[in-house]
Amino acid sequence: MTAVPAGGGVPPDNPDELFDLVDERDNVIGTVRRGDAHHDPSLIHRSVQILVTDSAGRILLQLRSARKDLFPGYYCASASGHVRSGETYDATASREIIEELGVAPPLRGLGVALVRSSYETELTALYIARHDGPFRYHSTETDGGRFFSLEELRATREWLPMTPALLAALDELERRLAAGEIALPLEA
Repeated sequence: MTAVPAGGGVPPDNPDELFDLVDERDNVIGTVRRGDAHHDPSLIHRSVQILVTDSAGRILLQLRSARKDLFPGYYCASASGHVRSGETYDATASREIIEELGVAPPLRGLGVALVRSSYETELTALYIARHDGPFRYHSTETDGGRFFSLEELRATREWLPMTPALLAALDELERRLAAGEIALPLEA
């Protein structure tokens, strides 16, 4: 699948966007600018990761735009994004899947994970959905996407560039599959 061409050379990420600053228990303790949160791992903020599967059980991953402020050119979840200050995880997930893929399938929550990298720390809510496309990729967020089988993702995990949040989402999916809580392909 090809992406809509990115245009204008405009950076996709606004460093002044406000996020809720939270503690490790997800209690709001203030607000933080995106630019600050993405350069200080002590500033915990919220995000969402949505894994979209198709009718064959493959997982859609997006290739992040080379102009993203963190992890440019890495694979990430099918749709992902930050929770704006005052917004809920569910509202963010619904907004992000429409903005990034142009679809609105029912979302199933999988829980929240603490994700740390050398750049940032996020509490990220994980979701799963089923949709076969077509998708309309966001012109400045992504350079397109492709479906991977779980076997392909397991085999490429060591060398395919994946964001820490995607790795956390895949780990939770694998845990839920092993526990029999989810089966792929998801029911329609």
